[in-house]
Amino acid sequence: MNTEPEPHVVFARFTGKTILGEMGRLLYSILNIFTTNGYQVKLFNNINFGELDKYGQLVPSIGNLQLIDTVPDDSSHMFFLYDREDKSCSDRKWKKKMQVKFDVFSTYRITDPLIMPYPVHPLLSGADLPVRLEKLRKNEKKLRIFFSGDTSGYTKNRIHYPNTKLPRLEVIETILEQLGDKTIHVKNEIVLKRLFDGDFIKSCVIVDTSRLWIDPADWLPDLSKTDFFICPPGYSMPMCHNVIEAMAVGAVPVINYPEWFTPTLRHMEDCIVFGDRKDLVRKIEAVLDMGQQEVSEMRHRVIDYYENNLCPGKFIRDIEAREEDSITVLMITDENTIKNASRLNGKSILIRGKPTLANSRWHKFFRAFRA
Repeated sequence: MNTEPEPHVVFARFTGKTILGEMGRLLYSILNIFTTNGYQVKLFNNINFGELDKYGQLVPSIGNLQLIDTVPDDSSHMFFLYDREDKSCSDRKWKKKMQVKFDVFSTYRITDPLIMPYPVHPLLSGADLPVRLEKLRKNEKKLRIFFSGDTSGYTKNRIHYPNTKLPRLEVIETILEQLGDKTIHVKNEIVLKRLFDGDFIKSCVIVDTSRLWIDPADWLPDLSKTDFFICPPGYSMPMCHNVIEAMAVGAVPVINYPEWFTPTLRHMEDCIVFGDRKDLVRKIEAVLDMGQQEVSEMRHRVIDYYENNLCPGKFIRDIEAREEDSITVLMITDENTIKNASRLNGKSILIRGKPTLANSRWHKFFRAFRA
């Protein structure tokens, strides 16, 4: 009698263009999340990887991924991952079907989609990521507040629900202009290289990567040596890889889009939430004055949040736990945000059911009651 366990296999076939966008990061991320969690991925070989950007070109090298030219004869034990309906595949018997979609601003009142957690950058991912993170979380903290990222061109804001977001450039300029000697603006390689050898536990350190570049190999180790990381919005949408990476190593995010997370991030619990320019300055000053015990407690809650909601294994467990055999998987993308930002509201699947200032009738009542 054959007692070998049934293999965990995903057959993936994509025919749309959206999944190939964002320099190939979307395709890489959705496949990588399965392979790094014990699944063998059989990817239908209908994609011209030579036409994809640099991260898409990494897909064939993903471990435990095989390019195949035909649809498997026996698919009953496989998951089917796809973007567009194809009767030649969808009419077959599958263990579970997962359709990838991208519109997180729609309501989805009939179906109950899963939003794939926004991942770490492809260059930082891999099967050994959990081991690396566990080690990095033990690093000694050298900085109280840190920001490193490009600011060139980050001047637009497309999101106005539940409140208008300060663009990244305005966030960083506000800090540099109004916090004076409490900030350290790193402008040369010499200071950058010495940054984590010193002790800037009472400072807010700003590195503009449009001028200075931190090697990807150093990025997570550097993040792990800071208590808080400033996470202003990205170029096209609020969500960025850097907030996920910060939380993964235990750096508390200073953020103005907590409602984009499921469940929403909570101020003074697992993040610091800021609003306008004045509020941003107040929050940064409060963090600089925060006691070490409070900082340590927040760090542990951030790590717990990552492990319970953002790590790749959580998403896979959610899929496996679904009783239905057909699931919609939603990915947060630049393209959808650019096209549909004005549609975001309290009924959108991204926000629905979360206690934001705009969609909770009880919020004002309880705030008045506690005042």
